[in-house]
Amino acid sequence: MIQAEQMDKERIMAAAAKFQKVFSESDLNALGKEIGLCERERTITPFKLALSVVTSLACNQVESLADLQRDFNALTETQIGYKAFYNQLAKTEFPEMMLAVTSLAIKQMSFNVLGFRKGSAFNKFTKILIHDGSSFALKDALQEYFPGRFSAVSPAAVELHTTMDLLSDTAVRIVLTPDTESEQANFPDARQLKDCLFLGDRGFVNLSYMHEVDQNGGSFIIRGKKGLNPWVMDAWGEDGSRPRRFRNKTLNEILDRLPKRQATDLEVGWDVDGVPMIFRMIVTWNPKTKEFQYLITNLPPEDFSLRDVCLAYHLRWQVELLFKEWKSYANLHAFDTANPDIAEGLIWASIIAAALKRFLAHATQLACRVATSTRKVAMCAAHPLKLLVNALKTGSPSEILTALQKGLSYLATNALRAHPKRDRESGRSQLGLEPIFLE
Repeated sequence: MIQAEQMDKERIMAAAAKFQKVFSESDLNALGKEIGLCERERTITPFKLALSVVTSLACNQVESLADLQRDFNALTETQIGYKAFYNQLAKTEFPEMMLAVTSLAIKQMSFNVLGFRKGSAFNKFTKILIHDGSSFALKDALQEYFPGRFSAVSPAAVELHTTMDLLSDTAVRIVLTPDTESEQANFPDARQLKDCLFLGDRGFVNLSYMHEVDQNGGSFIIRGKKGLNPWVMDAWGEDGSRPRRFRNKTLNEILDRLPKRQATDLEVGWDVDGVPMIFRMIVTWNPKTKEFQYLITNLPPEDFSLRDVCLAYHLRWQVELLFKEWKSYANLHAFDTANPDIAEGLIWASIIAAALKRFLAHATQLACRVATSTRKVAMCAAHPLKLLVNALKTGSPSEILTALQKGLSYLATNALRAHPKRDRESGRSQLGLEPIFLE
């Protein structure tokens, strides 16, 4: 186990300050009063309710609301009855309170933890943003509030439209909607993507949006879908060839002649309402599905090779790992409740629980100078979290600092990345993306 003298004390103090900013008793109680969750501070204060629910979802397997009530009594050393506890969760202000804490956690509990090696063309980007949605079913009785896309199978469902920053390795924006709401309505604002790289799946093929990102100084790599038929102006083979036979034709006209053993880099164009749009399209053959796959990008070929574009798009997988942590290790699931306020409030509480675990993973990396696995931290964070929560209950900054130090030392021994060599050969480090230990 890493000893205290081996740890970066300034990093630990910075992490402790971030944690206390989010879970300040006075601030959370004031927030609860402002929102209207409570008028007077009684046994179930906003601070105790938020801390208890988040801790339960982060540390235990929670199947019912009664589990949360029992955990509240254990944490606060009280004997609150189920009905009194339920009534607090059922307030319309409960999800508003948890959303506010989620926003605070996203803003405060993040660090720059990943960066590209010196000389990489990807160092030009201030952020690498990955956007995707994760949906899951709720209790059928919530269909009126959260209608699902597949009404026969999942009458009630929600989607979490999530933007993740790869360099901070955490979500930076989350929007909760009924599952029926369009993905495109929740795209990141193109005007805010200057000097950023945006990675999106097939649901993001919107030429007007891509044009807007490009015009605002942003970059993108978006997976194309079937049916796209741009005009092909030029072509380069992966082997360096420049086949003339593909020029000045539509994609559909040349598709059957494109090579399957190597990728092709096309310069393509569209005319959208009289606006010419010229981008790159990387075409590769997938032998498993027996069909071509397409990546559309505005990254210049002189700086970003065909291989660079393909490897960069693979980094989009990191948001899928984030979703898996939410659902597997933070109790993000359909609770047995027909109350929409409880359902939404617990969704936000699960997101806070997952964010707290990533915060510990990143704090461990920076303070102990080790590469941590966010999945392993998500699996074993109960011990350091309980230390922190017990220290937080005392209100003593020194005890919180000591508890955080002990917790990070534990994680630095028990939650290291297992295969750093494999990361460089076939994982996220192929492009030179590495953990950073100094900001």
